[in-house]
Amino acid sequence: MLSDQWIWGRVPEGFDRITDSYGRRLLVRGDHAAHIDFSLCEANLDGAVKESHYSGRDRLRAISLPEGDSALIRAYRHGGVFRAVTGQWFSSWPPRPFRELVVTEELRRRGLRTVEVYAACVSRTVGPFYRGWLITKELRGAEDLWSALQSGTVARIGTAALHAAAQSIRAMHRQGVYHADLNLRNILLRIEADGPVSYIIDYDRARLFLGALPETLAKRNLARLRRSARKLDPSERYLSEDAWRELLEFYHEAPA
Repeated sequence: MLSDQWIWGRVPEGFDRITDSYGRRLLVRGDHAAHIDFSLCEANLDGAVKESHYSGRDRLRAISLPEGDSALIRAYRHGGVFRAVTGQWFSSWPPRPFRELVVTEELRRRGLRTVEVYAACVSRTVGPFYRGWLITKELRGAEDLWSALQSGTVARIGTAALHAAAQSIRAMHRQGVYHADLNLRNILLRIEADGPVSYIIDYDRARLFLGALPETLAKRNLARLRRSARKLDPSERYLSEDAWRELLEFYHEAPA
């Protein structure tokens, strides 16, 4: 028999483990268990679950929750060459949604700005294969950095936008986090009372180190961000080389 540790991994305090008669498994925050269940993960778009304007590898779905909050539902999909072969099916255990939930909650506990996770869900078929979803609180008023560059938000705000993004990356590296998919779409920008603030999301496959992230890995993470930016913006119409150098300067000036 498979152990609970292999199936669930470490469950953060305040989350409940739920298994239904189909073998689907849900980790859900106790205070949201009454209105988040398996149906939200596998449901097609209907009157309650709608397509949002947020996107990762696919468009995220959205649902309104009691007390006025909204939640975003992200399905896990392979990227690169595996996308056409395995699509939504994964076989790594504990499941990737559960691991991302744990990492995100730990980083929130350390004071990093990221989204609040409400639940993670997996649905198994034959053998070790599963599909997965992550349900997070919508960060209202936030715009991913790529969209903010395209829409003119960054140009309107000025250097404060790049400064906020650089600080969030620096803070993440200070906490020993190597983001496996650091790109402009995983850096959110929101105008708050004290000005623009940046949040980093999507910690799927993130690696955590003791102490600050080693400098060689920090440079590699920044280089990955630069490559992804060039892929999105090959003509540097929105993020010029000068703007990139400015972001790096802000990164190195941020408090160690």
